[in-house]
Amino acid sequence: MNIDLQKLTIKRLLSGQNHDFFTKLSPYFFSGANSSIYNKIESYYKANLKIPSEEEFYLINKDVNSQEYFETQIVASGKYTDIDNDFIIAQLQDHFVREETISFLDGYIDQLEDLEKIEIVDKIQNHLLKLNSALPTSDELFDVADLDFFPSADDFKLYPSGLSAEYDSVNGGFGSQELVLLGGRRGSGKSIISLNCSINRFLQGSTVAFFSIEMRYKEVHDRLLSIISEVPFLDIYKNKLNEEQKLRLAKSKLNYFFDNTDQKAIDYYNELEKTKDFKAFEQKMKFDKPEYKENRFFIIDDAGLTLNRIDHYCNMFQAKYPRYTMACVDYINIIRHEDQKDWKSQITIAENLKLMSRKYDLTMFSPYQIDAGGEARFAKGILDSADRSFNFFPPDENGDNNRVAVHTTKIRNGRTMNFDIGMNWECTKVVASDSNLINEKPFAAAKYGSEEDKQPKRKREIERDL
Repeated sequence: MNIDLQKLTIKRLLSGQNHDFFTKLSPYFFSGANSSIYNKIESYYKANLKIPSEEEFYLINKDVNSQEYFETQIVASGKYTDIDNDFIIAQLQDHFVREETISFLDGYIDQLEDLEKIEIVDKIQNHLLKLNSALPTSDELFDVADLDFFPSADDFKLYPSGLSAEYDSVNGGFGSQELVLLGGRRGSGKSIISLNCSINRFLQGSTVAFFSIEMRYKEVHDRLLSIISEVPFLDIYKNKLNEEQKLRLAKSKLNYFFDNTDQKAIDYYNELEKTKDFKAFEQKMKFDKPEYKENRFFIIDDAGLTLNRIDHYCNMFQAKYPRYTMACVDYINIIRHEDQKDWKSQITIAENLKLMSRKYDLTMFSPYQIDAGGEARFAKGILDSADRSFNFFPPDENGDNNRVAVHTTKIRNGRTMNFDIGMNWECTKVVASDSNLINEKPFAAAKYGSEEDKQPKRKREIERDL
């Protein structure tokens, strides 16, 4: 005899009033009259913080047709008492996934010829997100008595920030499952700081994803090469490199991104030093690739970046690279979203980045714009989701141009502190070891100009950023 699991689930829920069973259910699992009954149970729970009994459900169910269906179909399904709750949940999930996927594929195949490549991937990703929203991904209930007495290395991973040795010595750096936000004015160097933090995580042995919305991948790559080789960025960007600089670039990139034990890489570089034939070296590296390091640094260049695309790449990298620990989105305010400049949308974007940090067990890092008063532009509420946030202030005209002040504006686990960091602007490099604590109150952002900055000063800030 076929068993209607939807009816059995509702009967089991009302008769047992098992809270753990209820938390594993989803409205997506029910259809037709069963959906209507489950929605009434869910509404009762939200209002009373308890699951109704059968008697209480009779009182809240006023619809005559629904009442008849409940008496003849639901109550009668209660005889299958030997079926385990976990089995019921698993079967409901399987049925939901099958039915949703069949329905999705029917419409997807009909539209396929009219879709562009990005739309093809986005539709698949949206389908996966819908499935994920209805399926539990991990346990949520923990009995304190069952937990370990002492913390272990796997409980909460902390990584040096790449900003300041002083900050890291006190607060340990940035943690897994954290959203870290860095506030700064337009043209102040937010992208440079973000890229430095990302490279620092990569150099610790992690795989890192850098999502670039405004900058082309070449600009990110050129800055990255400048940071690791200390060849001036503008020389790389304008392709004004001499032979010695090109050799430094080649050696740095081989050391940081390729397996140092691969004999091909060693031989190619030794030959390059002798011949200075950079074109031949480039061709050999492209067509006869030496082994890469296990950890990788990925640049995603997407001017129309959406939350779905970020989730898609994070899912892909986590599945392939076990040490994928950081994603940097440059920057949060311009992620594509409906009404993206509206404060509510900005808060939604921040909340979703935080959820992704939890979902993929990584540090999610993103700069954001601040206004003349040092507040977040578009939405102050984006900081609600942040675990750590900082305001970043470039030097004023009378200060040391190679020092940057950083003020902690929020920290969930740690001590609020202000510090400065050394900068090598020519090579777009943060010198994390050159850091000092500072005690003054946070700078007024107006010190560096209002939204109506004079153009000459704005030009100087942008040139320094380059």
